[in-house]
Amino acid sequence: MATQTETGTIAAWKDDRGFGFIRTESDNKEDDVFIHISSLNNMSRRPRIGDVIHYDITEENGKTKAVNAIIEGVEPFSDGVGGFSALTLVFVAIISSAATILVMNSL
Repeated sequence: MATQTETGTIAAWKDDRGFGFIRTESDNKEDDVFIHISSLNNMSRRPRIGDVIHYDITEENGKTKAVNAIIEGVEPFSDGVGGFSALTLVFVAIISSAATILVMNSL
């Protein structure tokens, strides 16, 4: 896994909207960095306030945001090699549910 260049902590997180802000090592609210859930690829859980985050910074449309982020101490989901990806598990659950409904309706 590549080493991220920055470290901070989740200072605010809006789970229902999938974004929050990372408090940088400067500990100044004005330096907080925006983070979107899509920047946390393959993390096995969503971030929580206080989580330590390792990330890279990019600028988009004149705004700074975190990318390639990981939550310290949280294992990523399997990448599908040697295991199932999260998407595969969701797909299997949907197919299994549909099959169960069909069988129950045919009885």
